[in-house]
Amino acid sequence: MDMNTGLDKFSDYITWGLTNFDVAMFFLAMVFIVFNRVINRKLPESEIVYRWMALFALGFTSIYAFAMHAFYPQFTAEQIGWISTPFEYEVAIASLAFGVLGIVSFSASLGFRIATVIGVMIWMWGDAAGHINQMIINSNFSVGNAGSWFWMDVTLPFILLICILKMKEGK
Repeated sequence: MDMNTGLDKFSDYITWGLTNFDVAMFFLAMVFIVFNRVINRKLPESEIVYRWMALFALGFTSIYAFAMHAFYPQFTAEQIGWISTPFEYEVAIASLAFGVLGIVSFSASLGFRIATVIGVMIWMWGDAAGHINQMIINSNFSVGNAGSWFWMDVTLPFILLICILKMKEGK
């Protein structure tokens, strides 16, 4: 095997992982969910799913989004199909806030988790509406607007909401 071919392939995986960090963290959460379920059958499924989705898919992904918007605003804006503006910093700070909420909510009270999920639903579903608007009005199908980030904005709040509802039922 040619050494450059191996490095090129590795580079492609790294690029995919960074471009689709949200999906990578979602799948990592799923690995931890399965592992956690195998080693600890005492916790309800909703608790296990919530913990790992909150930590990886919300927490770590939002911290990554913070870093990208704060430190690489031009690149990040281009990935979304935008031009870079000072508002990138405000998006970064919102991402940081939700990242911290996701990480803390891993082992927080039900009330804290409910508040976190309410905020996440408003934020991410609002983002999804903005992505849809960009797709319809501006034909913006950039990877950062219509790719995995859009689908995670739709899916993750729904998963966390289902977990919260099941935890309230005691399941």
